[in-house]
Amino acid sequence: MLADHEVIRRHIDEGRADEAIRLANSSLCLSPEDPILHYLKGQAYMKKGDWQHATNCFLQSENYDPQGPASQTRQMISDIMAFYNKDMFNQ
Repeated sequence: MLADHEVIRRHIDEGRADEAIRLANSSLCLSPEDPILHYLKGQAYMKKGDWQHATNCFLQSENYDPQGPASQTRQMISDIMAFYNKDMFNQ
């Protein structure tokens, strides 16, 4: 499974988020409780700017590994979204 993780990471790093998501989904069919796969899928969604799907993936990852990297990343997204002020666009 480690090889899958590295391939998915490479796709994310090279800007191929859709391919990373596709590979993560395929790998999750075989290992649905792998927190790293959920985390990597969340990173790919972040790369696409899809914050809702990213957050959902990080929550899934946290379910399987509460102390893993997804917890901190999800909190970062929550902090960013809480800071976001739509009224600033109207000034």
